[in-house]
Amino acid sequence: MKTYIAAFIPLQDHWSVLFADFELATQGDTLESAFLAAQNALSGRLQSIVEDGEDLVKPLTMNQAKDRIKQWCKEESMKLPEDTIYQMVPCDDPKLKLVRVNVSFPETVLERIDSKAKILGMTRSSFLSLSAQAYHI
Repeated sequence: MKTYIAAFIPLQDHWSVLFADFELATQGDTLESAFLAAQNALSGRLQSIVEDGEDLVKPLTMNQAKDRIKQWCKEESMKLPEDTIYQMVPCDDPKLKLVRVNVSFPETVLERIDSKAKILGMTRSSFLSLSAQAYHI
């Protein structure tokens, strides 16, 4: 299990989530949905890093994460409310053995998959893996 610190920023109608370690952002309508989105975004980013053959960064300390988030918000001219919550977000270890598979999709579906993956800063494989994990029967 890997954990990284995220800032949960309360805004008027939703929660914005920032990870200082990766300059990764997501959001949710409620704190609970923001936390789930944070776990999914973190899992996807870590999986992408591993798939690209890169090493995972050592997580920042709480003070380092707070400082980096404050700097990031300052650079983006974003107000950081005092009631921002800093929380460790866990996700599964992405260093699991990967298995290559061949699948077929209609071209338009593949375009939508690639578009969503790009928006989220993920690879196609990471996006599909995360989507499958999020699907509950």
